[in-house]
Amino acid sequence: MFCRTKSLSLILVVFFSFCLSAQARIVDRIVASVNDQIITLSDLKREAKVIKLEHPEKFGKLNINDPQAQRFFLQQMISTLLIENELKRIGRGISDREVNAAYNAIKKRNKMTDTQFANFLKKKGLTVEEYKKALKERLERIRFFNFAIKSHITITDDQVKAYYEKHKNEFDGGEKVRIAQIFVPAPPDLPKEKRLQRQNLIMRIEAELYKGKPFATVLNEYSNNPLVQASGDLGWFRRKDLMKPIAEAAFKLKKGGVSEVIETKSGFHIIKVLDIEVAKKHDFKDVKDRIERILYQQESEKRLDEWLKKARENANIQIML
Repeated sequence: MFCRTKSLSLILVVFFSFCLSAQARIVDRIVASVNDQIITLSDLKREAKVIKLEHPEKFGKLNINDPQAQRFFLQQMISTLLIENELKRIGRGISDREVNAAYNAIKKRNKMTDTQFANFLKKKGLTVEEYKKALKERLERIRFFNFAIKSHITITDDQVKAYYEKHKNEFDGGEKVRIAQIFVPAPPDLPKEKRLQRQNLIMRIEAELYKGKPFATVLNEYSNNPLVQASGDLGWFRRKDLMKPIAEAAFKLKKGGVSEVIETKSGFHIIKVLDIEVAKKHDFKDVKDRIERILYQQESEKRLDEWLKKARENANIQIML
């Protein structure tokens, strides 16, 4: 009886081990191959986590499990593999020593110990080894970019001058206004009767200003009203920094001028222009270096895109996502 039980237990262990192994293979399936190299789903998710970590403002909200997002991350990985292979071919790969040095520099810059940084990565769903692997890929991309792309680019004075002549307006300092504001919020989903109530409130405020009461006095009187957001100085703004209706009103007013009620999607505004800064023209010599950097960046991105396009055409790429 004991022997039968022991044999049965062994069979069950083997059976469940097989099931778990099969399940693991399903979860970590191959999603693409580049020549003789494969990219698994776990590789893809690691890449996604690192990209989200490095660029939270651009990609932080992307869902790693969303098919469209996964296709984007996969394209990044394919480019990385093509660059890695090219560096190996020309004998300029990244060593483990270089990876460790970069890793330690990142820790130092963030003032973290080994344990603190490991815990930080863990919260982002990454192990130290996964992060180092991703770091190596980024170092490879930088080396390739510097060696194979940037070092072959020359920007001429004629190109810089032509760009300046075509984009002169972009190099103006830009007129700016400093404004104060009385704001009554009225979002689009606000019930009609409440919206009307708030509209009447802002019109009463406007009437007081029209009668000559100082803006600062009115602002102070309504500062404790829960329906009013009063700001004595919002700071400096360029036209593009403001909502269109507010910008149109602000840049028509003179210094010290007060607007009529301005209605936007978020509510009702009355603004006062506290100060105005006139646009400053920049001569060519003032912006020459800046234009060179712009042209250098544009040409670099163009050449990298061209190289990747050719590399993809010459590679055997299969996508199974």
